Amino acid sequence: MSSQRIVPPAARFKVMTLAEYKKVYQESIRDPVDFWARQSKKLLWEKPWTSAITGEPPRSRWFEGGRLSPYQNVMGKHRDTPVWSRAATIYESEEGDVEILTYRRLDDMAGRIAGWLESQGVSKGDWTLLYAPPTPEAIAFMLASLRLGAPFEPIFTGFGWYELAKRLRNRSPKVVFVVDGYKRRGKEISLVETTEKAIEASGVETKILVSNRLGLRLPRLHETYPLDDALRKNHTADSRVVDSSDPIFGLHPGYEDDFKPVSFPAGGYLTQAYATSYWLGLKPLEVLFNTVWPGWITGVTYLLFGPLMTGTTIVLYDGAPDWRSWDRWFTILERYAVTIFLTTSGALRALSKQNPETYRKHDYDTLKAILVTAEPLDTDTWSWAYRNLGTLRSPIIDSDPTVLSGAIPVVNLYIQSEIATFATGNLPSYTFPHIVPGTNGPPIPGFHLDILSDGRLVVKNPWPAMPVEAPQEYYEKWSEGFYDTGDLATYTIDGYIQVLGRRDTVMKINGYRISPGAIEKAIETLPGVKRALVAGKPDPQKFEAPVVIVEGRAEAEQVRKLIREYITPIADPAKINFTDKIQYATRHELKNKLRNL
Repeated sequence: MSSQRIVPPAARFKVMTLAEYKKVYQESIRDPVDFWARQSKKLLWEKPWTSAITGEPPRSRWFEGGRLSPYQNVMGKHRDTPVWSRAATIYESEEGDVEILTYRRLDDMAGRIAGWLESQGVSKGDWTLLYAPPTPEAIAFMLASLRLGAPFEPIFTGFGWYELAKRLRNRSPKVVFVVDGYKRRGKEISLVETTEKAIEASGVETKILVSNRLGLRLPRLHETYPLDDALRKNHTADSRVVDSSDPIFGLHPGYEDDFKPVSFPAGGYLTQAYATSYWLGLKPLEVLFNTVWPGWITGVTYLLFGPLMTGTTIVLYDGAPDWRSWDRWFTILERYAVTIFLTTSGALRALSKQNPETYRKHDYDTLKAILVTAEPLDTDTWSWAYRNLGTLRSPIIDSDPTVLSGAIPVVNLYIQSEIATFATGNLPSYTFPHIVPGTNGPPIPGFHLDILSDGRLVVKNPWPAMPVEAPQEYYEKWSEGFYDTGDLATYTIDGYIQVLGRRDTVMKINGYRISPGAIEKAIETLPGVKRALVAGKPDPQKFEAPVVIVEGRAEAEQVRKLIREYITPIADPAKINFTDKIQYATRHELKNKLRNL
């Protein structure tokens, strides 16, 4: 399959040759400043920028002098248009309860929350945090922060109290929004207890706004407020204008030594998010189901900003993909007439192990594309997805469901937190050269990606969403005059990029970017442990799985429980070894050993 060149029937009307695509791409990277300056004109600027780019990377700043309202560019611009009365969010709980908010109602909720935040002293430049699954209230809270010009950070609910406390210390938020809990395979997961423990451990004084979905007790901390009380207030806040380089939101990507804060600029980020979302096919009347939760870059750019900027309807689901059976996602695709399905390589690998008849019984002929993100997607899984998920019940031209030939694109894309949007991949709504299974496709126009002789994937030109705040490790990755992504890659004969995995010791586990150093620090808090060393080993389902070596005395189950509670269950080790003296000097040595076993 890897030698095939594929253009699905549904995409042939917009196909272009590879030579034509390369011409478009080369023009975009020959003068990327002009290319992105033209894209920026699609935003609403309160004050036009005076300089497209200033300073040398990695400290370049885009669209200096410009001022804009992030909220107007995401939500406000749809007022008095047909989009305003259409569904913005369709939420389905694990139990099957459904809530629909139009753009008008979502705007009203965001305005009321913004008014409450303002009454609590939140103003432009103040950070807020949210620790919540993808619910309408969580979307509204992020929009409320945008409305005030207050940067926010969504925290993945899979992280434990130790990691939550770290983010509290680094951001010092005025307010933390939390959903009291959610259900996972029918079991209640309390976020209230984790939040209380994290706030106490962090020492940060903050206020808590709680969405009481499961009816769990409110936090005992004295400055706790129910969301329902905030929504009953009639006061709403006007949308604020910020400088182009002001931070709009942040994340804590995994670096080798720890998870560390990165913040993104308003003008450059919104330019990139809007352009790439449109090229991917997001627009009014489209319905997007993105399975990546907030707390990861794909779950911010393509669950919040991109869809709402383009007037798309977002389907939100906060349950397990296999509850109560493995066809849950496909029930959602069918029920809400989803047109674009965005998921991860790891999810497709898990789905491919189930009986295909589980999915074929559903009618999701509305689907136009399956977009894939996170860790590398192997050729076999791509082929399975194209034949079994990309084939519609009603044939398109020469797509024959009886032989599972495929009808719609299955597009594998490359994204990284610091880049902030997809940087490679066939673009269903822009240009569409053929697909090469198992690759990440060609570079997206505007991103000057290259692969060096040693296999390093690098970005040679600055991009508009490049961070305005980042750890020293990010700046060091520019030491040779370009940005070293930390990923290994190779070119195909077509010049497409095939990402192979991390070159450094950061782990990619089921698509999640996990810091080995963070796990080591947590383990070293155990009595009797002198040192811990963590590296990832190849895993057929997870892509990588942690191997832990502990110098000292502890119980394996004690170490495993600590990792799950302090860091995340995602980092559950494949193996834990105890020793009197760790023989490996570095994580790289251990990683190389695990690769060669």
